[in-house]
Amino acid sequence: MKMTFTPFKSMLSCRFLAHSSAAASSCSLSLFQFDSHFLFFSTNPNPNPKPKAPFVPSSWIPHLQLQQLLYDKSKAGFDKLEDALVVFDKMLRMKPLLPVLKFNQLLAALVRMKEYSVAVSMFREFRVLCIPADTFTFNTVIKCCCHFNSTLDYAFSLLSGMIKRGLVPNVVTYNTLIKGLLSQDRPVEAEHLFKKLIKFNEIQPDVVTYNTIVDGLCKTSNTSMAVDLFRSMEKKGCKPNTITYTTIIDSLCKDRHVDHALGLMSEMNHKGISPDVITYNRLIQGLCHLNRWKDTARLLSEMGFMKISPDLHTYNILVDAYCKIGMTNDAKHVVETMIQKGVFPDVVTYNTLMDGFCLTGRMDRALEVLYTMRSNGIVPDCYSFTILINGYCKRQKVDKAIDLLKQMSAEGLKPEVETYKTIIHGLFQIGRHGEAWNILHEFLCNGDKLNIVTCRILLDGLCKNQHIDEAISFFGLMECNGQIHDIQLYTILIDGLCKNRKLDMARNIFNNLASRGLQPDVVTHNILIRGLCQEGLYEEAKELLSKMEVSSCLPNDVTYNTIIRGSLVNKKYEDALVWIQNMRAHRFSADASTTSMVIDLLSAEERDPSVLAFRKWFSQ
Repeated sequence: MKMTFTPFKSMLSCRFLAHSSAAASSCSLSLFQFDSHFLFFSTNPNPNPKPKAPFVPSSWIPHLQLQQLLYDKSKAGFDKLEDALVVFDKMLRMKPLLPVLKFNQLLAALVRMKEYSVAVSMFREFRVLCIPADTFTFNTVIKCCCHFNSTLDYAFSLLSGMIKRGLVPNVVTYNTLIKGLLSQDRPVEAEHLFKKLIKFNEIQPDVVTYNTIVDGLCKTSNTSMAVDLFRSMEKKGCKPNTITYTTIIDSLCKDRHVDHALGLMSEMNHKGISPDVITYNRLIQGLCHLNRWKDTARLLSEMGFMKISPDLHTYNILVDAYCKIGMTNDAKHVVETMIQKGVFPDVVTYNTLMDGFCLTGRMDRALEVLYTMRSNGIVPDCYSFTILINGYCKRQKVDKAIDLLKQMSAEGLKPEVETYKTIIHGLFQIGRHGEAWNILHEFLCNGDKLNIVTCRILLDGLCKNQHIDEAISFFGLMECNGQIHDIQLYTILIDGLCKNRKLDMARNIFNNLASRGLQPDVVTHNILIRGLCQEGLYEEAKELLSKMEVSSCLPNDVTYNTIIRGSLVNKKYEDALVWIQNMRAHRFSADASTTSMVIDLLSAEERDPSVLAFRKWFSQ
């Protein structure tokens, strides 16, 4: 079969290299034509009866120069994807083809660039063009596949392909697959694969293999499984190292099992395995989160005894811990100490200290930190300004926050979504919704897009300031942009509509949630039940609650309190008794509003038989 060749980058854009297995098995490919300096490939018959001579551009890279380029780029990656694809096209034109090592280096360069899908597509082209592949090639492509859950199964099919080609998977192959399973939160499958490999002597796991699995288990919050594996290492003749212990200690601290982590530190010292500064940092951070300052001081002293100097991260942990509990003077003292020790604060240190002063309302001190940063040659970043803006907005000094926003732009810093969100929220809080819209317009004019949190703040601000028409318009705009597949947004709007006496619209939106692929949660139900009761539609509210009880959305204490108050307002006293009994059966309690209504009813001079029956039930 005659075939013509197209450039690899064209193939990527047109068909993403999805060749059939039949095409992959055919190796009798004919070179027919070159267009410009790109190699062409197509499964269509060649329309020219006579092949054209290949055109060799004047910019052709010599063999040795290209090979050196591939070696260099395998370490650092290409500057642009286009450059890598051009090099691949040139490699395909060489006769004889470069050795498999050079194609591997090209794949390695793509991995360095994090162009994993392109690397997989290029490998598929290797197979179509019968370019040789070795174990390193397969390992590289398997690593790429493991970055995506959708291609993880393809990674295992590549393992099968290796074996069929007579290639022997090595410890790197299996480590990569296990790490891939763990990164996609499939720990049970990872553990099963690991045990199977050991059982059939496919690999002799070393400490790197164990560390890979332990790290993956810890990162997916499977600390107990990681500890079990850790304990089985030595039994199988593999000694844990500092990395193993540090990984487990870090995970235990994140799970708030700090005493267990401290026990492992003691075990390390007993076994002659030296902890490093990272080990201490993980423990210190865990202790600080629990405000265990004496233990923290003991560890810092121990570091000095072990001649392990605290690093920048150690000091940043301490500054952050003090600031979070309002001990800003202690945090400032830590910064002074680190400078004396020759460890100079970075932007993270100063930002943390600024945030601490903002949390305690000391905005003047926070500004002093900003000036200190500049005087020490540290350039404030976007987060630095956002911290100050948030501090001013929380104290309703929004004008100063807006001045800082303008200063950011003047200094060439582009405000982030979080920055705009903070100011918009602050303006809504003080009822300046017009200015909030102007800020939003400025944000959108910069080419930025709203995230879901900002959309919630905007919609909530409009609803709470009784600008319900603008809220409906904004909701419609988000709907057109496909940004509202979020139950919280619908809940905010339904709440606003109910409070503004637009119950029909709220009910209509609620009834159409299922058709939009959204499931109303208990908060959404509670809001509509309250709205129905307020409009005197108690029976409809009662029916909605009954539907909740037969669905997966179970009522909570707010639901029962809402329907009890609704039944009392609508003089359905017998129903109120039933709801109170149901609430007590579910071990929920009456809130202050419900209790107040019941007490008022019991103390009122009312002769209604149903009220008397209600009182009698309570007296019993």
